[in-house]
Amino acid sequence: MLRRIGDEAYGRLLAAHHHVVRSVLERHGGEEVDTQGDAFFAVFSSPRAGVASAYDIQTELARDPLLAAEPVRVRMGIHSGEAERTPVGVVGLDVHRAARIAGVAHGGQVLVSQSTAVLTRAALDGGLTLRDLGHHRLKDLGHPEQLYQLVGPGLESDFLPLRSLDNPAHPNNLPAQLASFVGRRAELSEVRARLGTSRLVTLTGAGGCGKTRLALQAAAELLEEVGDGVFFVELAPVADPNAVADAVREALRIAPQPGGGVHPLV
Repeated sequence: MLRRIGDEAYGRLLAAHHHVVRSVLERHGGEEVDTQGDAFFAVFSSPRAGVASAYDIQTELARDPLLAAEPVRVRMGIHSGEAERTPVGVVGLDVHRAARIAGVAHGGQVLVSQSTAVLTRAALDGGLTLRDLGHHRLKDLGHPEQLYQLVGPGLESDFLPLRSLDNPAHPNNLPAQLASFVGRRAELSEVRARLGTSRLVTLTGAGGCGKTRLALQAAAELLEEVGDGVFFVELAPVADPNAVADAVREALRIAPQPGGGVHPLV
């Protein structure tokens, strides 16, 4: 949008967007914790206030004359959990979970986690309901999250499949992880940058320092940028070098060819 309409017009749109978001947050008692570019991180004293705020922001963005002329489609994610105030801001695993939920939504879509749904479903009014979208694996590779879409008057209803690891447009075999990926943003950015310029990137370090977890997270975040998917090949149990090609074939879900093996491309 910035390239299409230019700096001045984009600045006006961004200011109008920020005004709508901040006025609604104030109305519902939401606290703006952080803002980066066009993204907001806000916390509420109750899940119901968070859902009501998301609904009002979406509908008021659609009604704003300036924003309606150049539709601004905002994706939102709402999650309920614990966080802690620290000198560097509000932190906690549930903060990361909320960001991951927002990340799989489409513009104009409001996604709600299972914990938020349980706490708000009976209190929704004004024609608002929650549509069950099933369980989805998020890009932190942790446990699947049951997600719901907020449905109501003035909200878009039909969207493409969520941009989660379960989206059939992004084939992968990335394994679930016991813990969410937290921190190491600098290392993750470096891996992604190197993958943009090199066919092969090798991570080295002492055993147990997190090389595999970092690689898996980089793969998950690159999933939408590669057309053929992302696959994990576990080579640790492969003792015979001649069996490497078969391990790769199995990970890529390629059926063995009659009368011949699989030869890796060099």
